[in-house]
Amino acid sequence: MVTINKSDSISVFQLILLSMTFIGLKTHVMLISPLIKTAGRDAWITVLLTCLLTLIWVPLLVYVNKKTKGEHLFQWMKKHMNKPFTNVVIFLTIAYLTIMEIVTLRETITWINIIFLQRTPLIILVLIFGFTCCLLAATSIRTISIVNVFLLFFIVLLGFFVSFTNFQFKDYSLLQPVLENGYFPVIKSIVFQGSGMVELLLLIFLQHKVPQPIRYKHLAVAAILLTGLTIGPLIGAITEFGPVEASKQRFPPYEEWGIASLGKFIEHIDFLSIYQWLSGTFIRISTFLFIMKELVAFQKGQKRFLLLILVVITVCTLAPITDFAFSNLLFFTIIPATFWLFVAFSLFLAGIVFLFSHKTRRDKSGIF
Repeated sequence: MVTINKSDSISVFQLILLSMTFIGLKTHVMLISPLIKTAGRDAWITVLLTCLLTLIWVPLLVYVNKKTKGEHLFQWMKKHMNKPFTNVVIFLTIAYLTIMEIVTLRETITWINIIFLQRTPLIILVLIFGFTCCLLAATSIRTISIVNVFLLFFIVLLGFFVSFTNFQFKDYSLLQPVLENGYFPVIKSIVFQGSGMVELLLLIFLQHKVPQPIRYKHLAVAAILLTGLTIGPLIGAITEFGPVEASKQRFPPYEEWGIASLGKFIEHIDFLSIYQWLSGTFIRISTFLFIMKELVAFQKGQKRFLLLILVVITVCTLAPITDFAFSNLLFFTIIPATFWLFVAFSLFLAGIVFLFSHKTRRDKSGIF
């Protein structure tokens, strides 16, 4: 029986809402461009196909949650496996989350600096935003969840607002012909959308903060919501700009805000997109930092650990690399690697849980 501190726990519903923000930022903003570049006007088919594959994959996560009985995943691994090996897995997990934080912060700060704050030094933006995320991560998962619920309400509201406002510019005939280049571009681009969906695995990293068991229906709902967060701006970009023009855009969802207006006299309301993007980045980085904090064994040094990570993120975010080179690194290396690593890690987890659960059962029954 796993003892959960109720003052620092959240419900499954709150966990799903949290996933909508910290995973949704990636699927809603970062993955639209590579999807359109690879699959063109058929990118929406990729998103639906990936959702179907995700629904087939998530039973692995449900199985891991059930067999570990909601215990801290890496504490369970230390009990049942070689401790040095578990520490290596923890180190690799922290390294991955750090890379994701760097990517998220770099994308956000670059966008802000180019569009709105051209004269503001990047280091000021990075330090202020990074330190704010560390402050939230140093609290509790319940605090993060409460902040997320408030921010997410307005994120969704603004999303529907820009969608309906731009309805006048949408030409749905641009979605045809279907499969004009065959099946290969659709299949090839699954890795991009899949790299966002597989981050549902991170919910298992937080299972010890959820009193209820995580069931298939919970992860299915999360997968469907994330699919909706992708397919909305994706179809919007194709129908508003066309697949050729949309494929040239760095951040198609922001460009959709650029043409939004209220009637004939109120335009340039793209500043509202700042709230959406910064809120998503704030929750994503804070959640990743919190997961990292939960992974380290020492309790008293967790705040110093977060500050150390902040220093690493700051240095790497400000690395002198062009946006073109960074985009290529992100689209052709980091995103595909995320997909394959998470799929492999989920299979690895399911495998060791299966082996040790059967071993425990044989030991209890006295069978050798």
